[in-house]
Amino acid sequence: MLDTVEKTRTILVVEDNVLMRKLFVRCLEEGGFTVVEASDATSVLGLMRDMAPDLVVMDIVMPGLSGLELIRQIRADAALAATPVLAVTNLATPADKRRLADAGFDGHVSKPIKPKEFQAAVASFLPA
Repeated sequence: MLDTVEKTRTILVVEDNVLMRKLFVRCLEEGGFTVVEASDATSVLGLMRDMAPDLVVMDIVMPGLSGLELIRQIRADAALAATPVLAVTNLATPADKRRLADAGFDGHVSKPIKPKEFQAAVASFLPA
């Protein structure tokens, strides 16, 4: 009989605020995910190529390269374009949500997050 090994899902968290990043990481690790952290957008494309995450969880407002600029770069890269990307942001008006979708995000979670809802939202963007 063969043992069934469940693949651990790897999430790349891109958040410049240390406290928020730690909160996201803790919630995701408690949810059983493997987490890789990035404190800014500059290293994300390289990390994605190296590790092929199952999902990217990304802040929008970051110094230097914003999440909106970064998602456009991800979607323009054929090797990375299919990776689901979830925005985590304070931007929650209907116009903000349209702008996020138009930019290429697969979905969003509003800050402040609630850990169980955050875990469920993340899980919903991962293939079964």
